[in-house]
Amino acid sequence: MPDIIKAIRKIPGMFLKNSQSSRNVPIVMKRARILSDKSSFHVKEAYKALRTNVLFTIPHDGAKKVIVTSALAGEGKSTNCLNLAISFAQTGAKVLLIDCDLRKPNTANLLNISSTPGLSNVLANLNTIDSVIVHSDYSNLDVIPSGDIPPNPSELLGSNAMEDTLGKLSEIYDYIFLDTSPINIVTDAAVMSSMVDGVLVVVRQGRTDKESVSEAVKKLKFVNANVLGFILNGRLTDIKMGYRYGKRGYYRYGKRAKYYSRGYYGGYGSYGAYGAYGGYGGYGYGYGYGYGANRLSGAFADKKDDSSKK
Repeated sequence: MPDIIKAIRKIPGMFLKNSQSSRNVPIVMKRARILSDKSSFHVKEAYKALRTNVLFTIPHDGAKKVIVTSALAGEGKSTNCLNLAISFAQTGAKVLLIDCDLRKPNTANLLNISSTPGLSNVLANLNTIDSVIVHSDYSNLDVIPSGDIPPNPSELLGSNAMEDTLGKLSEIYDYIFLDTSPINIVTDAAVMSSMVDGVLVVVRQGRTDKESVSEAVKKLKFVNANVLGFILNGRLTDIKMGYRYGKRGYYRYGKRAKYYSRGYYGGYGSYGAYGAYGGYGGYGYGYGYGYGANRLSGAFADKKDDSSKK
């Protein structure tokens, strides 16, 4: 793993602060980055290559469960997690995406679906698993949104109820991808790491600093998490017309500079190109995980109101 971090550090401009935060990007632009038939050639090939790398790193039979996290907020983890899930669904496998960010969920907004009821409601015994599964517009891809914002996200995600829920879902799906909160801000990804096969860390060129990457890896290694590798998001490169085949893959080039990602992924090398939309990504230290009674939502807010009356 230290060799992978060294490789990321050598990328020109990797730690220059020059990218717009993804948290400030309009939702219409975020949805435009979701993988589809209209996505460019190099975007599709990037996720195919990433998909292949994941397949090689988790070769066992049965359901494969993967956490996608980032060091800090705004690095593109939710979009990358969704696109990776779509890529696996395109193979015909049964895929489930779970929004495990119970503080600032994003998946429901990306897919334009309701965020409630969802995972938190299941873990609090307010809903059944079947009642919160949403069949997306993408073939073979189901989604469990975050649900109502609870007062105790880490406790819920690290509970026996969460482990039992994943066990039941593993009997139905071939792949389960879990979009979690940033590892350097809260402990959710670390707490859940023992329940899954591995963890992918999204880093954003021009936004993520090397200290944050190192700290994220340390926290995951401390809990013996299986760090599968990194997804390097938002790399800017100059592109010319034509095709080129080289040691890093097969790329298609356009007339102007585009953003792309390269994954330094375990021992399996790098992957293709991603992100035709310039300025995507970024992080903010003010991710804001503080909760008072006014931050709770839905059923959890109702519970708080009832207890205060007593």
